[in-house]
Amino acid sequence: MVEDVDSIEPKRVVILFGGANSDNYRSCQQFNDVFSALQSRKFDVGAIGLTLEGSWVLFDNEKAVVDAVAEQPFELSNESASKIEGASLTDFPPRSLISYDVAFSLILGVPGADGRIAGLLESIGVRLVGSDSLGCAIASDKSTIKLLLKAEDLPTPKHVVIPDKAWRRDALSNVVRAASLKLPIVIKPCRSTNGVGVSIVRFPKEMKDAVAIARRFDGRFLAEEYYEGSRYLECGVLEDSERRNFISAVVETKVFDGGIFNYLTRTQGSKFSQEIASDLSEEIIEKIKLAAEKVFEATKTSGYLQVEFLLTQENELLFVEANAHPYLGKEGSFAKGWLEAGLDYEDIIYAAVMEAIRRPLGLV
Repeated sequence: MVEDVDSIEPKRVVILFGGANSDNYRSCQQFNDVFSALQSRKFDVGAIGLTLEGSWVLFDNEKAVVDAVAEQPFELSNESASKIEGASLTDFPPRSLISYDVAFSLILGVPGADGRIAGLLESIGVRLVGSDSLGCAIASDKSTIKLLLKAEDLPTPKHVVIPDKAWRRDALSNVVRAASLKLPIVIKPCRSTNGVGVSIVRFPKEMKDAVAIARRFDGRFLAEEYYEGSRYLECGVLEDSERRNFISAVVETKVFDGGIFNYLTRTQGSKFSQEIASDLSEEIIEKIKLAAEKVFEATKTSGYLQVEFLLTQENELLFVEANAHPYLGKEGSFAKGWLEAGLDYEDIIYAAVMEAIRRPLGLV
């Protein structure tokens, strides 16, 4: 899967990081791991940022960026960017983007990981690591991907989608629709990642606040039945430059207080663990891996994808969501699955970049 690094000519790779959303901090957290991995594989690495306020940042001193991001906590804002030596801010994407062989976007969340960054790069003819704009858009939209996978006979949790215009027209009747599911239910914005805007509703009186939180991030939201005692499992799909799919080991997320794994939980490491699921039967593991590959193909994704499932107490496997822009830091669950599968961290990043470089421009 991973070729000899000495057999390729050096390539210029630009990392895009930051983002005008609540995942800016996590995007910055993974920057140094990816930057170091790329340098170890002899790539010529540059960096371009997108601040919380939506400004673009061009850096001409990568060491200064590495040092700044290493200071925790760090978010890329107009203010923090202005303090980095060699940084210059602009309202528009810098022209230097087109000078790179490939762009590696570490921007998480919405807007950004929903296909908008990919679409920008496609429009100016820049190769990108990971999926194209269509695959990113499908993966980031929980309502659309569930409809698509229903046609593929992949079961998902029972759910109800509430469009923004339906909510504004008659909120009460849509609360009734959501409440028709068996409580407890989970309320989620349709377009979000990393558990942003996700709440659990155990009693009807909690519905109003949960909907308000979800609609803060996306007018369209869904209500999804919560399966008590289920296991939260995920694995990665990684495509090589010959279009072969490889599947990682299965990782399990456990929330210690029995709640849901949302953005608030994710930011408090003492509340959860993510470890290799070592006690699953071979039959279940194979089922998860086959389902993950099926999701990868059905969603028109390329490069790599993180696929998340629930395993109910009755051993029913339910697709939950997919992430075309997973967190790629060394300590993240995506990397853990591949490390268990036998890849070095640097090989994970290298394989993703080489797939992008060798993919015909504009094709997935």
